[in-house]
Amino acid sequence: MRKGTQYFFVLLALASLGLVLVPNVSSQPENIKVVSYSYYVDNLGYFDVVGEVQNVGSNTIESVILSGTVYTSDGTAQAYSYPTNAWVKYLLPQQKAPFYMEFPPQTSVTGDLSWMSLGVDHVDFVINEANATSSYQYPDLAIVSSSGGVDAEGTYWVTGTVKNTGSQTATNVRVIGTFYNASGTVVAVGYTNTLTPSYLSPSDIASFKVGAFDLNQTLIPSILKVSSYSLLIQAEGPVLSGVAPTLPPSTPTPSGGNSSPTQSPGSDNRVPIAPETQYVAVIVIVLIGLAVAILLLRRRSSRAKVQTIKSRKSQTRKKHK
Repeated sequence: MRKGTQYFFVLLALASLGLVLVPNVSSQPENIKVVSYSYYVDNLGYFDVVGEVQNVGSNTIESVILSGTVYTSDGTAQAYSYPTNAWVKYLLPQQKAPFYMEFPPQTSVTGDLSWMSLGVDHVDFVINEANATSSYQYPDLAIVSSSGGVDAEGTYWVTGTVKNTGSQTATNVRVIGTFYNASGTVVAVGYTNTLTPSYLSPSDIASFKVGAFDLNQTLIPSILKVSSYSLLIQAEGPVLSGVAPTLPPSTPTPSGGNSSPTQSPGSDNRVPIAPETQYVAVIVIVLIGLAVAILLLRRRSSRAKVQTIKSRKSQTRKKHK
């Protein structure tokens, strides 16, 4: 076997070993579940679906994109949504986040909402993208107080404060609200603008006010009235890497009540090893193995050359005798 061919097969074997050792953490749509949703027609004449997704897997999901199809009671697909982002970045295992999905009239088969007279049966959802990641959001942001209620115009608002309980500065913090009816079904969602100050230093506090989109509580039927809510903190930075913190159990806060101080997911005392570090270690091991294999092959080749030279010299001496 030629030396170059030997090198090739050694490299191929080591590369295959590296691919086996490096885990696959690509798209995982099967780990995202729509756990609750409802629908209504908004002031623009759009058919809107609001709901909540949950990460039921073991990896953090960087972002979630989903789409939906509305079916009437006769089993006909009547309207199709554009791909929609759930309102979350870095969705932790078991964590939930809301989504808001619009169906403009032009996405309907009929070009309008006349199909609603047949009665909406259900909405089918497809998870278009759910990429796993080793990154996660800064966990040391906590809702330290919140309370909800309806204002004079019929809008349901939640007001409260967020505190940075950690040691790093958080940037561009927002609060996302998910609102439920008496049976625990999502009936509305909402979000704040970036809170002030935009840079939340350690121990700093920022106030927020988040409302339930679209639903005037004085005009809607009781099945759509807000009975409880949950809040999700989102910050653009810092973004950390490694083993994501464990999410503590949480329950929606009843309407009109004050919530107890809630701590965002915190990290434990273990020093996490980032998957990227693990991949680098695997690559280093593969390269070292390759270098050793090449060195051994070169030594074997050198020894063969020496033996060949010695053999030729011996034959030459015999001829001259």
